[in-house]
Amino acid sequence: MRSPRDIFTFYDPATKIWRGNNKPPLYNPNQSLGAFLLSVLNRSPRQIAQISADTGVRLTCAEIRLRTIRVAQNLTRMGYGQGNIFSMAIRNEENAAPVLFACFALGIPVNTLDASFERDDLSHMLNLIRSQVVFCDRDTWPEMKVALEMTKNDAVVFIFGEGGVEGCRHVNDLLVETGTEDQFVPEHFEDASTRMAMILCSSGTTGKPKGVCLSHSNCIANVTNLSQNYSSDVMLCFSSLYWLSGMFFLLIGTTIGATRIITRDVFDPALALEIIQKFKVTVAFFPPAAALELLKHPQAPNTDFSSIRLLFSGGSAVSAELKYALDKMIPHNSSRVGYGLSEIGGIATFSDADIYKAGTAGYLRPLIQAKIVDLNGEALDIGQQGEILLKPVYRFLGYYGNDEATAEMVDVEGWLHTGDIGRFDEDGLLYVVDRKKDIIKYGNYQISPSELEGVIQSVPGVLNVCVAGIPVPGNDLPAALVVKCAETDVSAEEIHRVISNNLGSYKQLRGGVYFTKELPMTPSGKVLRRQCRDILIERYNNSSK
Repeated sequence: MRSPRDIFTFYDPATKIWRGNNKPPLYNPNQSLGAFLLSVLNRSPRQIAQISADTGVRLTCAEIRLRTIRVAQNLTRMGYGQGNIFSMAIRNEENAAPVLFACFALGIPVNTLDASFERDDLSHMLNLIRSQVVFCDRDTWPEMKVALEMTKNDAVVFIFGEGGVEGCRHVNDLLVETGTEDQFVPEHFEDASTRMAMILCSSGTTGKPKGVCLSHSNCIANVTNLSQNYSSDVMLCFSSLYWLSGMFFLLIGTTIGATRIITRDVFDPALALEIIQKFKVTVAFFPPAAALELLKHPQAPNTDFSSIRLLFSGGSAVSAELKYALDKMIPHNSSRVGYGLSEIGGIATFSDADIYKAGTAGYLRPLIQAKIVDLNGEALDIGQQGEILLKPVYRFLGYYGNDEATAEMVDVEGWLHTGDIGRFDEDGLLYVVDRKKDIIKYGNYQISPSELEGVIQSVPGVLNVCVAGIPVPGNDLPAALVVKCAETDVSAEEIHRVISNNLGSYKQLRGGVYFTKELPMTPSGKVLRRQCRDILIERYNNSSK
């Protein structure tokens, strides 16, 4: 492996701060995201920008640009513009991009929600944001209607999908010809780094989501920071716009002029394999749990992966075992892992084909600094483990309506406290050990759930697993919630034996091994650890009676 240190990433021993290189963004970040996207769409008007795997509908860059302008002009005629905030709970369908881009062009921040949300999550965010317009998938409308009533919100609702809904407008109303499309001028900002473009939701894997506010500058700088994608690429990402991965793939795909394959369906391994082979996908993203399902699907050995050039996995810890298994799946190429969070608007670290060590998440990307600190906030040296702090050039604007949470996340020097535990090695590669809140404390030891999960996932017949601590007086007992592959007979005894053979005595599963049909997960494939922990505690208590 060649070392990225002093080439792509740099270390200051005096301050104990790492940084990526100072390569400036490819495009000027001091402009509205809408103006930027309209400009890049106009660069290759005949390029196929989007193909629906559901309907086969293909849209060129010119068609998406025209729809964007029409939506923006019709929204303006209805009286909407700067000062408004919209919410969007839709699936990946053909008019998602034009509507989102139109909001950016008008300077209207958008809070993206997942179409699979039920009334409790919808009402939580609606009550926080108080949107004037809601774009809603037809299938989501029954829950959205209740959520709007719960929050006493009289927002205008535009429906996406087949057919209309009484009392709501349809998104097609915004696509009618205006006759003045060639005269449209997007909003201009004096300082785009202070203007909110979107409100993403924190992942919500450990509690109710918060609204992460990102500026136009942040978005432009981050999506143009990855130089390994090309206009010839065919890109696939099942994540909805609720997730950073879904938003990121939409923006970077549009920026580089690639072809995005979209589907309204949530991730399904059989569908993913079919799309990869049918459309000759070159760039794809799968969270670790989804990647595992893909690998272990019976059709995987018969699928042609030769078109895959880049396969990304991230969003939670990617074990070395999973990374190497993905490498074997894609001939002549290697998978890439990274580490990022919504609050930086993209990826903080990223691996390359020839720059990877087992368990690492890559090296720092341009325009970001990082350091590792102890419990007292003191910076730690190379190889020492502590909390990961990040400091991007283009910072997030805080949590919407929650100054207290913002102050907890960002200190007075501008460092973001990620809550993740990790370390940098001598080459500048980051090891993300685990979430600070997820660390299991047994005796005087701290145990990483991800380490145990990586070992358990190596057991033949294990499809997925979540490890959490069972609280007992004075200790946490590691326990595993395991999903088996179909038609396998893997046993708890076998899992205990593998853990015993590979890990120290204090890392044994003293809380037990329990099987379930599926793990509770977010719509994008992240394991809901808090719910898994509740299930494990209940199972443990029942087994102890």
